[in-house]
Amino acid sequence: MLRLASFIGLLLSVSLPAWACEQIPVAAQVIEGPRFKLVVLSEPAPIPLNAPFAFDIRLCDARMAELPRLVRVDAQMPAHRHGMNYAPSLTKLDWGHYRAEGLLLHMPGEWEFTFDFAGLEQDERLGFRFDAQ
Repeated sequence: MLRLASFIGLLLSVSLPAWACEQIPVAAQVIEGPRFKLVVLSEPAPIPLNAPFAFDIRLCDARMAELPRLVRVDAQMPAHRHGMNYAPSLTKLDWGHYRAEGLLLHMPGEWEFTFDFAGLEQDERLGFRFDAQ
């Protein structure tokens, strides 16, 4: 009986997201897309200026439907028409859970973060703006 309970616990931990989307940290950015919600938490928080940081990225869908694949994370300064000096690395950690590392905002001002997805039916881009000071 104990083996069966352990097996069921292991099965649930593999098949469900590692992080509950209902427990969104206060510091997280939440972007509502047409098919899913994107939750982005910077590490460290808040996003620093002139220091490297990472994003913990989670896709949430209450229907538990198949989610698109995150293929790119980037940031641009619309007013200056340029982006970051380095491309961040992107790692898939689990179902709907990614980590982007090597992000760095090298100057103050408004930045626009974009998250590109290879969709099931179509590609999609979500994003948010951030004023770096």
